[in-house]
Amino acid sequence: MNRRKFILQSGMLITAASFLQAYSVLGENQTASNPIHSADDQYKKRPNPNDFPQSIMKAIAIGINAPSPHNTQSWKFKLVTDDSMLFYIDRDILLPQTDPPSRQIHIGAGCFIETLVIGITQLGLQAEVKYFPEGYQNEADYGIKPVALISVKKLAGEEDPLSQFILKRQTNRRPTIGEMISDTSFEDLQRMSGKSHSKVSLYNQNLDPFKKIFYSALDLESRTRRTNEETRLLFRFSETERAMKGNGLSMPQMGYQGMLLKIVEKAVKNGDPELWHNPKTIDKSMKTIKKSIDSTKSVVVWVTETNTITDWIENGRDYVRLSLAAASHNLYLHPYNQAIQEFAEMDKLRKELDQLIGVSGNQKIQFIARIGQSTDTYYSYRKSLDAFVIK
Repeated sequence: MNRRKFILQSGMLITAASFLQAYSVLGENQTASNPIHSADDQYKKRPNPNDFPQSIMKAIAIGINAPSPHNTQSWKFKLVTDDSMLFYIDRDILLPQTDPPSRQIHIGAGCFIETLVIGITQLGLQAEVKYFPEGYQNEADYGIKPVALISVKKLAGEEDPLSQFILKRQTNRRPTIGEMISDTSFEDLQRMSGKSHSKVSLYNQNLDPFKKIFYSALDLESRTRRTNEETRLLFRFSETERAMKGNGLSMPQMGYQGMLLKIVEKAVKNGDPELWHNPKTIDKSMKTIKKSIDSTKSVVVWVTETNTITDWIENGRDYVRLSLAAASHNLYLHPYNQAIQEFAEMDKLRKELDQLIGVSGNQKIQFIARIGQSTDTYYSYRKSLDAFVIK
């Protein structure tokens, strides 16, 4: 059966969950083109820090290379001086259906902070970060009060070795290939990533319970219309739209390319809601999703002793450091955080995952991801700095 016929008969793989996962059958033998080839075009899809005279703008241009949930890039900046700024989450770009407490959004804020802190050492600069300079207690403060005051100055020490891997680091949703990550290899990654606020654990044996939860959580998110719709609204259905909006999710990020990409993007009809939410399509898509989940050979889990806003931000910083350490070894991470989400329908699966990991009391699983080798992934866009800076 040719690929086009296979796609048409398999329901187009067009649910939110399938776009996050569905690439195993259709894409595993392809090599996604990565636009990063040389120093001349490494910022082809992203702001170049060298284009800005102010140190703080250079820092922001590096920081926005960070990962964020659903690639929301929910960040805002108010410039204070040429060397400092107030950092906010963007109240207009939250995930109220899948992330009601905005915990994941604040993890994304931590990812930005740590990417900036590490990355500007390439420029001979260092950052000072002060959390919550105006106080910060609950959702009434989100996007209204700053998460941090960030200042930069001349670097007193040496460049952070992880800084060289900021552009190489990408979320890779393609199937895992190669062997599992050994305990020894993971210990090397932890040493390179440095001290962690979260307790970070590797699981590389008896992964069937994890895979079952991953599958069930993705299935649930796809069949809960409001959560599935939240993802649909963040999907970008052409390269023109991806370049224009600069954020969100897309099929190239899932591993599609070439003629196959054109066929699939045309078939989804710009995310037609009836097609997106069709139960028959979800049924067929989940069959492909299972093949992707089954490729998992190693899982990393981040757990904190409490579940405060500071824990969320620090976990994002932890995640970035391990991601960069992994990139230095040609490894990728792919989050499977659906079962951790705090909307009501996910309560049962979240408790199952808690029991599997052994968390109790005030402890919280903040993040869970697959780690391993994979083929190259699509290099995603970032918005221009004008979109982030508060005028």
